[in-house]
Amino acid sequence: NLLDNACKWADADVRLSVSETAQSYVLAVDDDGPGIPETQRDQVLSRGARLDEQIDGHGLGLGIVRDIVEVWGGVLQLQASELGGLKALIELPKR
Repeated sequence: NLLDNACKWADADVRLSVSETAQSYVLAVDDDGPGIPETQRDQVLSRGARLDEQIDGHGLGLGIVRDIVEVWGGVLQLQASELGGLKALIELPKR
């Protein structure tokens, strides 16, 4: 879902990175699209929430991703990307 969203919204660039820290694994999906204003990032994590009705979708994806990440003890954050769009950042604890 994170890659699908990035590809839908990107102007030209999407970047996937996976890294490891001593306590966790970190996955980041960045794009160079319009991004999401900081004031609306929590809203799009709710199931059924959509900011733009012109793009196909149901508004379920990010909420489901968040639920899965939380079940695994992780955290999903939406941030501004260095590419100019949105960065979806997942941190999962090592077990």
